[in-house]
Amino acid sequence: MSVGRSAAPVDGSVRWLLGSMALWELIQLLREVGPEVGSSWPVGLFDLLLLTVVPALTAFAFIRLFLAVVQSNYGSLNTYTLTSSPWAWMFWLGLGTALLGQGVHATAGLLQTQMPDVVANGEFGDLVRFMHEDLGHWLLGGGFFLMSVLIIFLGMGSSYRVFGGERTFLALGSLITYGAVVLFLGVEGGLLVPAIIGSGLLAAVAFWVLPARDLFHDPVGLLVVPGTAVGGLALLIWGLLVGGQPTSPW
Repeated sequence: MSVGRSAAPVDGSVRWLLGSMALWELIQLLREVGPEVGSSWPVGLFDLLLLTVVPALTAFAFIRLFLAVVQSNYGSLNTYTLTSSPWAWMFWLGLGTALLGQGVHATAGLLQTQMPDVVANGEFGDLVRFMHEDLGHWLLGGGFFLMSVLIIFLGMGSSYRVFGGERTFLALGSLITYGAVVLFLGVEGGLLVPAIIGSGLLAAVAFWVLPARDLFHDPVGLLVVPGTAVGGLALLIWGLLVGGQPTSPW
């Protein structure tokens, strides 16, 4: 793949995505352990952010990176490459599926906290638990995987090589974003085997697109590979140690 004038937007878009995903994780952490904010509201502030602002920012970051890698490969943006090409179908399907999964998971989680016991123990409660614990995670993980595969194929090799501190920054960012997503899906989502397989496939595709000597100097490669590889390996070891599905210690 050629590196042209659009290489800089790819670098910037990678940082945007890292920042939005890190913000998502920070808000999720504050929701779990932080002070209660907006206690007089029907929905807490952090829950509201996880339902609206944070997914929107992350979706914007993915779209920004998609536009950058398309431009870097095709030289321009047009209707076909953005809406009708196979890559475009793959991206928009993945984005819609991931957003739907997040919405299902977060909304069902809120319903679980508000349902009286008599409802939670009935058929409606079973449906809400299925949406929160199973369906939402499957949709979120599937959409995230589709978008990541596309970004690897179109984005790797389309930007300038990075070295030194920037290389370390992107690798660490991958660990706390992509690595955290893999662990979340494998442990919290109960998708141990799919998460391990998905992370292995993403790493394999990346090494197929670029050799190792170039991959770890590529912004897109550093965005995806360190986190998915370490997350998948951690899940594999964790699963072997406990002899099955790991559970969160928190």
